Amino acid sequence: MSCNGQKKEEKIIEGDKKNSNVQNQQKIIAVDNLVSLTKINCQQENSDLPNYLINCKNFNVSNSIIEASDRNRYELITFVFHDIEKAIIRKINNEDLETSPPIVFSSKTDKNYIIFFPINGDSHFGWKLYFYKNKVLYPLGQRVMYWKPEHEESDLNYSDILNIYEADNNIIVEIPIKYVIENDNDYKNYPDYFDGKHYKKGDKVYYEFSTLKMEYYKKYKNGLFEGDYNKMINNKIIDLIK
Repeated sequence: MSCNGQKKEEKIIEGDKKNSNVQNQQKIIAVDNLVSLTKINCQQENSDLPNYLINCKNFNVSNSIIEASDRNRYELITFVFHDIEKAIIRKINNEDLETSPPIVFSSKTDKNYIIFFPINGDSHFGWKLYFYKNKVLYPLGQRVMYWKPEHEESDLNYSDILNIYEADNNIIVEIPIKYVIENDNDYKNYPDYFDGKHYKKGDKVYYEFSTLKMEYYKKYKNGLFEGDYNKMINNKIIDLIK
């Protein structure tokens, strides 16, 4: 019986190895078949943070902080296109991770946009990633990362170190490992900022966000939420914020 049990255990181990190899191959395939997204040049008209206004080719983006009648604080980020006005609403009570003016990328069709909102801090950085498709703003995911100590005091610019790609219904953020503490355990202080698959290849680290089953809003355990303001109101997820 012990011999039979051992054979079963060996088969399980062999199966795990095969599954692991398949997963690794899928990761390598994803990384090797990347389509680079094009960064859109946007001009920043107002830099009186936390408020901003930037003008891009087909739209402009601005934000405002709302002290609402319900005593909550919100950030409203408005996108004005030629044919439609859309907005992201974020409930930001007690939120220490503030975003900066976004970096905008266009897809190969120039119809969809990836909006990358930097998150800035003393020792950490990260992003909120949005996908604009069919006139809906989808929150794809968010991530908090930590600078390696030698880069904490530097003036590194997100645009200088990151690349964003499309691959097999995924949006992938690529960052050189030399700048970041790559171990995910370092992010445990921000459990709500742990989205996206994470892996590395060579001297790069990759964060992968699926575009297959996107939702137009997110709600978090700490009571915060964000998403497409128009869709959330029309579907009675939230009331009009006054």
